[in-house]
Formats: sequence, C-alpha cells, structure tokens
Amino acid sequence: MKKILLTIGFSLSAMIAQAQIENSQTFDLADQTTLLSWLFDADTFATNGEALWEPLTFADELSANLSDDGWMHTRVDTLLYYTSFDIERALVVFETLHYERGEISDCPACGAQISVAIFDKSGDGLWSIGRFAKHLVSLGGNGYGGEIGLAQLGENQTCLSLEMSWMGQGVYSEYLSFLNLEDLEKVFNLVIHEDNMGGFAEESERTYAFDRAIQLLPTVETVTGWWEFDLVTQGTQPDKDVERAVPANTVERYAFNWETGTYMKVCR
Repeated sequence: MKKILLTIGFSLSAMIAQAQIENSQTFDLADQTTLLSWLFDADTFATNGEALWEPLTFADELSANLSDDGWMHTRVDTLLYYTSFDIERALVVFETLHYERGEISDCPACGAQISVAIFDKSGDGLWSIGRFAKHLVSLGGNGYGGEIGLAQLGENQTCLSLEMSWMGQGVYSEYLSFLNLEDLEKVFNLVIHEDNMGGFAEESERTYAFDRAIQLLPTVETVTGWWEFDLVTQGTQPDKDVERAVPANTVERYAFNWETGTYMKVCR
C-alpha cells in the first residue's frame, strides 16, 4: 500500500467504532505487538504476527466476520506519516482478515475489515494516540484489502485514500474514496475507471471504457483551506437510449463545502 500525493487525479460499509482518546499512554510505533495488544485487547498471537482476539461486544462480532477458528485475525498493514498545522502525525492501518480452514477466504465479495489509529508526536519524540476507529470500512475482495494511502487536498488537509476494484456481469470498475482524517468522514468518492469489455467477445458499438483523474488546483485561493480540483473524464460511456457507447470527455470543477463537509460540483 502506498502514500498518494495527488497530481492525478468502494463502497464503505461496516459499523464504525470510533473514539477520540485523551490519555497519557505513549507508544513505540515500531512495536507492532504492543499496538495490537492495546488496541484490540489481544494476548494471543499467531506465528505470522497476527493478533488473535475474540469479539468484546456484539458490535465487534457484527462488524467483522469471525473466522471459523473462533478468532479475529488482525495485523498491521501499513504505517504512514504526515504533518498537519506543524504537528507530526502517524496513521497506522490494521486489517482484520477472515480465515476458513486455516486459509484466508477467497470469496470475491469479501474484503478486509480496515481499522485505523492516528497518533501525534510529542516534543520528546514519543507518540500518543488521538483517535482509533475499529473496523472503519470493509475494503477489497478475495479476502484481502485494497490500496490505502494518504492524499493531500490542502496545505493542512490530509485525507485517507481508499482504492479497490470490482468485476461483475462483465463490467470492471475501480473506485476511489477520500476520508477526512480529522473526523474520518467521507469527503469525496468516484469511479476512476470502468469498462464492459468482459461482457463481449470482441469490441462492438456497445463496448465502452472511461478513466477519471483529479487535477488539483493549489494556486486557486479558497476560504476553506481545501484545494479545488478539476475532475477530468476521458473515454466513452454507455447510452441506453441508443444502445451504444458515446463520448465521455468532460472537465468538472469541485470545491469543498463547509456545510456538508464534502466536495461538491461548482456550477460554471
């Protein structure tokens, strides 16, 4: 998984167990065992480093698919760093995987349950936890998660980016979502690629394919602190009225709206 600094340019599900935390506990982010023990109340670990823990609440059991061995299997997926208002922060991403008969389930519609913890770095170099969201989203397929990174959408505005793909009834799609790291709410989502080539033996008038990319506009002054961007679409799209593909080449401007907490299209 990667950090995304946008010059380019899924569905969110699962119940959110989210908390703003105030305590004096500090962490060594290199010590994954301690992180997993504290945040998931785990005292048992598999040989591959996964924390094995039992659901503490009914909500825990609902929000993640319990493996057939009776355990939740959670591991650290990635560690990302960013700065906001001169504060050094770290984002630790965890994924909970579903096992059947000792193997990760390869169900096409089954992704990983993603949890995140956000830490602030203090003057003495230690890391204190500020927010933890258990099983924030379900992401990916065939038992594994999708692509997770950081996207900078303003001088001091950093988002969690979530990317995944899906194939169904001959249509292949790629999805991208952005979550505000201040409250872990979605600010924007889009389909970055789609085509129906899998539904046809050969190219025809009904086959289509398009790509979308975000072009950030950091030089455009805004009152929100969030950059505006152009959403550029290129390719073709289906037209049900004529039952054939038609051009899909557009440029749409988006700006952040404080009232909704999301990006909205600008009428020009």
